[in-house]
Amino acid sequence: MFLNSTKPTIVIAGAGFGGLRAALDLSRAFKKNPRLAQKYNLYLIDQNDHHLFTPSVYEMAVTMFDDGDALELKNAVTLPLYQIFKNGPLKFHQARVTKIDPIEKILNLNDSTKLKFDYLVIALGAETNFYNIPGLKEKALTLGNLNSAVRIRNEIEKKFCAALPGNKPINIVFGGGGVTGVELAGEMRGYIKKLNKKYDSKTKPRLTIIEGQKDILPGFDERMVSWAKKRLGKLGINTVTGDLIEEIRFESTLTKSGGRFNFDVLIWSGGIKPNHLVDNLPFKKDPRGRVMIQRNFCPVFEASGIKNAGGCSNVLVIGDNCCLMEHGEALPQTAQMAIDEGRQAAKIILSKIQNKPPPLYQPLPNRYILPLG
Repeated sequence: MFLNSTKPTIVIAGAGFGGLRAALDLSRAFKKNPRLAQKYNLYLIDQNDHHLFTPSVYEMAVTMFDDGDALELKNAVTLPLYQIFKNGPLKFHQARVTKIDPIEKILNLNDSTKLKFDYLVIALGAETNFYNIPGLKEKALTLGNLNSAVRIRNEIEKKFCAALPGNKPINIVFGGGGVTGVELAGEMRGYIKKLNKKYDSKTKPRLTIIEGQKDILPGFDERMVSWAKKRLGKLGINTVTGDLIEEIRFESTLTKSGGRFNFDVLIWSGGIKPNHLVDNLPFKKDPRGRVMIQRNFCPVFEASGIKNAGGCSNVLVIGDNCCLMEHGEALPQTAQMAIDEGRQAAKIILSKIQNKPPPLYQPLPNRYILPLG
């Protein structure tokens, strides 16, 4: 069963930072120009009924239960999509995309419905990459959404309470020294301090970050890396760099160099990969599996035998699912960049449906604020 009518349809798949920005801009343009709303359907598809403000999720993992239950935490970091788009030209449909067919221009959804699209923005976000490390997926906690943040909070308090007799140290290992691992480790020291106050104890944490690259925060300016390492050192957080995690055995992290790091809690923040649906798209991809896009955000078909081979002009890919090269390097996968790409995607689609030349994309300079404890 198809959701849409016979009118041409624009679909944004995913309500992360990029998808939501594109949806908001297109919705506002349709409000200003009612003729567009009469001529086109506009859909936003997401499996959740809310947008998650991911930069604040790590804070939820270190918030005392007394300071907020699960519902209060959800309200603090989510925006309800139905409320954002109510009474507007955009239709929000809560469902999970199960298949994308860019040739026939059809989206399959998990509620047994389909959407025929004329223009599609793929903004499905990323998934955790465990790199097939034995035992990692089974033993590690991840920080991808609100539920996972609450699980981390609860597990740490549980292990903390188990260590109370004799004030035994609690070992917390962070697999990955990128932004998520570094920020979360920085906040964890303060969380343990609050737990000590709550339970009138003197339990000491042993916090260790293991990063496979030569330094923490790969890709960041050396000055920022140096500052972050000094700050982590002051917080008593040990950093191990240039050593890859090879296996998780029982409650131990084993590294390539032969290192062994015992843990009470293991948090994996060592990598992401594009949404699994991207794997089956017939587009050219970079070594990390991201769709290679042109300046107009359109991908290129990988196989020359596909009809209309060359650029796929009705599909735009943004955010964690795409790779756009600038000065020989891929643009960073940050929320700021995704928002910028979503804004540009909306402009490109509007120019297409109004038969105007699309604007030239000029990426934003990469700026970042890194809070550490």
